[in-house]
Amino acid sequence: MDEALWVDELYKAFWRTLPGMLHAEAQGLAHTLGLAPSRDVPWSAVFRNEFTLAAPALLAEAMPGVRGATVQDALLAHVLAVIEAFGTDRIHDAQVRPTWQLEAVLAHARRARDEALRRVAPGVDDPAIDFARADEATLLAIGAERALLASGEPAGFSRYYALSLAKQSVGFPASIALAHAAGWTAAQREVLSRMLSSVWLGLQLHDDVMDWQDDYQRGGAWAVVLASELRSRAHGEPDVGDVDDVRGVGDGDDDAARGQSRAPGGAHRRGAVAYGPLGTPPWGIAATPKAQGEPPASSAPSSLIPVRRMVLDAGVLGVMLDGERRCFRAARRRADVLGARRVAAWAEGREVQAQELARCEAESPGFANRAHALKSWAKAVLA
Repeated sequence: MDEALWVDELYKAFWRTLPGMLHAEAQGLAHTLGLAPSRDVPWSAVFRNEFTLAAPALLAEAMPGVRGATVQDALLAHVLAVIEAFGTDRIHDAQVRPTWQLEAVLAHARRARDEALRRVAPGVDDPAIDFARADEATLLAIGAERALLASGEPAGFSRYYALSLAKQSVGFPASIALAHAAGWTAAQREVLSRMLSSVWLGLQLHDDVMDWQDDYQRGGAWAVVLASELRSRAHGEPDVGDVDDVRGVGDGDDDAARGQSRAPGGAHRRGAVAYGPLGTPPWGIAATPKAQGEPPASSAPSSLIPVRRMVLDAGVLGVMLDGERRCFRAARRRADVLGARRVAAWAEGREVQAQELARCEAESPGFANRAHALKSWAKAVLA
């Protein structure tokens, strides 16, 4: 099965059901939302990983008794949920102009999403597959995150994880509904939910490392907020950020719980920052892919230089990348338990990549951003 082709065909089938006056807007939606450089880029090529749009299709391997039409409906519901969530987020963030055509397409996407989900798990009463609840949780988390980033106040990792999990609420219902259709038990669905949590947070951590400079210039970046919190603790100031305890969501990894202050690979981190008190992360919780790569460090505006120095001195990027590694390790283990072999193999590849990035970042602060900028430059120039 070619999930990318399936994603594009399902989206095409969706926009063809719309009134003719909305066809052009729907066809070029990824470009309108700033997620693609041109109107010709299909949705399957927008994100840097296959899981974001095709999660239910990838998980269907572990559900051999489910009919193909049901998997298709789950995938359609998921694709439209992700697309609608990005559209709504961009409008609320004032990154795109809310034209009537755009808002109409998003409204149609919500209706088609909900109808597809009802076909997947008809008659099932489970809050975990309620898109209305997911929409509300997502919007509340986005609002809380923006307020926090705009305030300039430091915050800890537990707050970051909690908001990241809530922001990705729309990424759960379609896959969990498919598990209902497969007859999975409540225990199996809980493992699935935790696996999805691990993946979404792993992807979010990666993007929040790679894109932190762009995010900061657009209004705020978690790397800066978390680095400020680490610096506050290093200077003996009170903890002002870890207001939400999300322990118990993860896979039992207790490195952080032991209060170790070591970099990935065992080397002590730079400076006097103690990382242990951050609290045990969930290692099982968001991806917000960005279309733009960050500029090389040498081209960063002068106003960013002191902030960049603070972020690198705190070593927070290495902490976040090691968190990404743990997330994908948890996702791999949970996918293995569920029999989702393709997801497990994909998560293992991401785990290995994150481990190497975390090691290099610990040895040479700023490595991850430099490597990402070079990759983006080579793709643009050598393509």
